[in-house]
Amino acid sequence: MRKNAGRRRRLGAIEREVLDELSAGDLLYGFLLSAHSTRRMFKLARERANYRYRRRLAIERLEGLQLIRRRGNALSITEHGADALGQVIDKTARLLKKRTPWDRRWRMVVFDIPEKYRRLRNQIRAILKRAGFVPLQQSVWVFPHECEEFVQFIQRESQLAPHILYGVLEKIEGEKELIRRFHLR
Repeated sequence: MRKNAGRRRRLGAIEREVLDELSAGDLLYGFLLSAHSTRRMFKLARERANYRYRRRLAIERLEGLQLIRRRGNALSITEHGADALGQVIDKTARLLKKRTPWDRRWRMVVFDIPEKYRRLRNQIRAILKRAGFVPLQQSVWVFPHECEEFVQFIQRESQLAPHILYGVLEKIEGEKELIRRFHLR
């Protein structure tokens, strides 16, 4: 008899994902047997196919511009791609700094991104820092000027919109230190 027979092993994110994919067939079968589901199933299938098609075209465009390269099934950003991304971030940072005088409101970006998206979470932190945001905590960042479009762009491009929130505050604790850091007076 095995020693660990009574002990359960915790499943990792990838293992859970594989099990979810394997159980998707059972879910689909149940879905098909439910009433009025065929139309919804075809709509979902069309949406997924459309997304895959647009994603494939975007990857091909990025490859054609030599911003990314393909190695088997893996994609990686090229040096030229990193430079282009850096230029976009720098341009956005300059636009954010050119804003009108401070309206005494704080713009806040809060995110709670799952561990399986750790790499994207770290990239979002780097983008916010480079754009001039200041961290209050690891996942709470503030900025003194209007930046809703910038945050919406990050949400859209990272496809993490459900995990990223944008808000405007009238007052925030520790405001004097933030005013000093942003050189607002």
